[in-house]
Amino acid sequence: MERRRRFLWRLIAVAVVTFSTAHARAAIPDYLHDALAHFIPEVPPHWAFSLTTVQEGRRTSEHFDPSKSPTEQWSLLETEGRKATSKDIEKYFRYKARQAPGPIKATFHKDDIEPGTLQLIRENADHAVYHCTFREVASNGDKMLAHLGLLLTINKHLGYVERYCMTLDAPYSPVFSVKMNELVVTMEFSPPDATHPSLPVRGSSHFSGRIFLIPTGENITYRYFDFTPVR
Repeated sequence: MERRRRFLWRLIAVAVVTFSTAHARAAIPDYLHDALAHFIPEVPPHWAFSLTTVQEGRRTSEHFDPSKSPTEQWSLLETEGRKATSKDIEKYFRYKARQAPGPIKATFHKDDIEPGTLQLIRENADHAVYHCTFREVASNGDKMLAHLGLLLTINKHLGYVERYCMTLDAPYSPVFSVKMNELVVTMEFSPPDATHPSLPVRGSSHFSGRIFLIPTGENITYRYFDFTPVR
């Protein structure tokens, strides 16, 4: 009798989970499901590209080629609005030697998004904007994610993420001496087509806060161009 009762409870639990999962999938429109399935917040693997960064008025252009060895993947094109000199290149490679190899990594991955928190904010015939937060597991790995909200702008016709905007929910102190008052990170993406997936086009990062009692801030813009597939 006890064994039969446990079996029945197990069947009920499976039915509830199955119904809940099916209901959650049904609640997500097809265009959103497609957009999340193919969403990559950074440059996909096997793509070479150029990147122009403007940080507090200082402009740098560099090129990334994943087909080269890790120490040669990045090369400096321009700095301070002019062609890089041999001295600039030497300084650049010393700086890159201290960085992790490979392309620039996004702050999060699509699997970090908690689907159950997706909430439609606004929409029209062409676009829909959703707000969501990150999975608790992802937040445990990166405590910063627990303090961030994410807005996804979805192209409804092509089913892809056209833009994301990540913002700090409230002032946050990652360590004792640092307080973050504002953080806004954005990225815009090109539409996918028969020749390439959706790729980053431009982005920005705004930060303001303080270190000890000294106000600090930073504004950075990014522009991606000259994408080329490599194997």
